[in-house]
Amino acid sequence: MANKKINVSELDFDAIKTNLKTYMQGQSEFSDYEFEGSGLSVLLDVLAYNTHYNALYTNMAINEMFLDSAVKRDNVVSIAKGLGYTPRSATAPTATVNLTVTATSSTPATLTLPKFSTFTTTIDGEAYTFYTLEENTTYLDGSQYVFSNINIREGTQLSFKYTVSTGQRYIIPNAGCDTSTLTVQVQESSSTGLYETYYEGFNILDLDSTSKVFFIKEIDNQLYEVIFGDGTIGKALSNGNIVTLNYLITNKTAANSAKLFTYTGSSLLGGTVAVTTVSAASGGTDIEEIESIRYNAPRHFSTQNRGVTIEDYKSILTEEVSGIESVNVWGGENNDPPVYGKVFCSIKPVGANALTESRKASIKNEILKGRNVVSIIPEIVDPEFIHIAVESSVYYNPRLTTRSSLDIKSIVEGIIQNYNTTDLEKFDSIFRISKLSKLIDNSEPGIVSNITKVSIHKPIDPVFNVASQYKFILVNPIYTSGQPENSVLTSPFYISGDSVNEYYIDDDGVGNLRLYYFVSQNVKDYVNNNIGTVDYETGTVDIPTLNITSLADNTSELTFFIKPSSYDVVSARNQIALILDDEIDVTVITDKLALGNSGGGTQHTFTSSRS
Repeated sequence: MANKKINVSELDFDAIKTNLKTYMQGQSEFSDYEFEGSGLSVLLDVLAYNTHYNALYTNMAINEMFLDSAVKRDNVVSIAKGLGYTPRSATAPTATVNLTVTATSSTPATLTLPKFSTFTTTIDGEAYTFYTLEENTTYLDGSQYVFSNINIREGTQLSFKYTVSTGQRYIIPNAGCDTSTLTVQVQESSSTGLYETYYEGFNILDLDSTSKVFFIKEIDNQLYEVIFGDGTIGKALSNGNIVTLNYLITNKTAANSAKLFTYTGSSLLGGTVAVTTVSAASGGTDIEEIESIRYNAPRHFSTQNRGVTIEDYKSILTEEVSGIESVNVWGGENNDPPVYGKVFCSIKPVGANALTESRKASIKNEILKGRNVVSIIPEIVDPEFIHIAVESSVYYNPRLTTRSSLDIKSIVEGIIQNYNTTDLEKFDSIFRISKLSKLIDNSEPGIVSNITKVSIHKPIDPVFNVASQYKFILVNPIYTSGQPENSVLTSPFYISGDSVNEYYIDDDGVGNLRLYYFVSQNVKDYVNNNIGTVDYETGTVDIPTLNITSLADNTSELTFFIKPSSYDVVSARNQIALILDDEIDVTVITDKLALGNSGGGTQHTFTSSRS
């Protein structure tokens, strides 16, 4: 029976051509036709290519209609817009400084630091400019003026004006704009000097026809557009109004970690200006990436502008707090100890370990306030860091590689560093020893095995010359055999009343922490056998009172060296696990067994699997 139908279920080129050929052979006119070497075969190629191209184009077009499958940024942004989500712009690094003005030509009772005062810094030979975004005023204190905790933002200050007319769009014409620095002023006409300041609108339930607000949306090519009210939701503009957009375009991450600043603004009464840094620049980020938009947009939609669940808080913070590298939120009932009626938020900013106190207050009062349930109090806590020290003994067969032992050592160190970047350095991360060991084995053909061990280093900021409590909860169990094996050990320090001996703390294997110093090499004198406690099961270390006068190893942190019960290390609540470069120790060993050494197993170099 002749085939009268074409099979249209195939998308592959060869399958499409085969279907066309089968159809042609099924017709009486071509039943005995030889297609392979004929001119008609070229026409079948063209038809198959056209069908394949249209199928591919249609598939790609349909993919671009859905948030999960779209790959073009403009399409992802457009879909997110339908969920009420505006992708984050690039954010400028923020630093906090103190400004002291002395030797002024006159001494009025107050002195004002103008808005957009400039500061400069240099990183790797490149100069960057920082600005104050608001006016600051201080009082005369003796013979000087001190401006405390001034926030400065990196970027280039720009201003753009539009005259309102029918169909006019208000586009910020510069890529790299930090929309959080945007200020909008509306002038009634070019003949009047009166300006009205408009503010970004968030909750339309709080707006009416007189609300002086604007809205921001991302458009093509990573640019942003400002939209004003229509006279029902927000005040409408009138033809002839002048709209002025003031903003910063930023170098994004380039100025993160800047520490030294010089005041280059206008003269302050002819005085001498000294700048001291309170917190280095941090928080500079690029425009939000596609995968981040894909993740955050549906969560923003489900949040509905209120904080009820843990995910609601994460969504709000991720969307509205610029320069976030990682965020974690947990309920007070899951805290240790439990604190009912609170929700805890921990934020790791880009380029810094913690938020400044002023920024914490801003987040609580301006972002979270009014969105959380009335009976719940949000609390922002600083991240705590768990350092994972990695010691890896790598066995290799020189016959399977052209690389030297030093080359292999460098490769393995890079694998560990990359594992830290991809799997750690964020909240709720898990260090898995089996995964890292597998990555090391697969990193080079010459590697035949590895024995990798880990320990935990917990840094603590000591309070000098004050009797203070030192307590932390690792969550990870601490190893113990019931014998004094020093599963907990500290770096050296000096205590009040003794500036000669270097003191340490270790554990006795049964839950007690002991204070000691060395009388001679390897001979300890324990001066307090119960200075604190350790709960091996929960990883809790508690020293109720200890007066440290200084540290003995020229560092700024007291470090606890801990043997974990498991080589898999987790982080919980406000903990962030990471591997520092100087805590990676790789030893490369030639595998004598693989070389066929005549001594057999007796010549093997053993590495202990225990810490």
